[in-house]
Amino acid sequence: MDKSRNIRGELSYGSGHVDPLKAIDPGLVYEAFKEDYIKLMCSMGYPTNLIKGVTAENTSCPKTSENVPPRDLNYPSLTALVASNKSFTVTFHRTVKNVGHANSTYKAQVSRNPKLKVEVLPAVLSFKALEEKKSFNVTVRGGALQNRTMLSTTLIWSDGTHFVRSPILVHTYPSVDQFRD
Repeated sequence: MDKSRNIRGELSYGSGHVDPLKAIDPGLVYEAFKEDYIKLMCSMGYPTNLIKGVTAENTSCPKTSENVPPRDLNYPSLTALVASNKSFTVTFHRTVKNVGHANSTYKAQVSRNPKLKVEVLPAVLSFKALEEKKSFNVTVRGGALQNRTMLSTTLIWSDGTHFVRSPILVHTYPSVDQFRD
């Protein structure tokens, strides 16, 4: 499938076919641990008994999860739900680990979508060693979108050998004003 022919873009075709040879040498990885998922569930308001059921442990919500937006789960895809009919700015925080080559430099490339302005900071990640971690922010800005709109683009980190693809999706939810008489 080609996202240029399909308005659903990133949700329609995924990240592409898996190439087993490239999958065993990804270059960069996004790590998320059990504690990250617990914080996610806590920040989304899941009750403690449900979290305990999922983790099979006596787990409680850490205070640090109170203001952690779900979009900040350290996951390769970047998805944000924004209010319809309002311009928006959304920032995603991510960390990647170098599993490719020591002394490697990855440059950020963002595919063009005229309705989205995407900024990646820093736009270059330089690693001196394997297992080294680097953090970056992706800020996505756009004008007012109608209800039930989805816009997508792609961030690719590349060192010339590895191409680490992260889909970016922004979609709307209806504003409360749309339901008032």
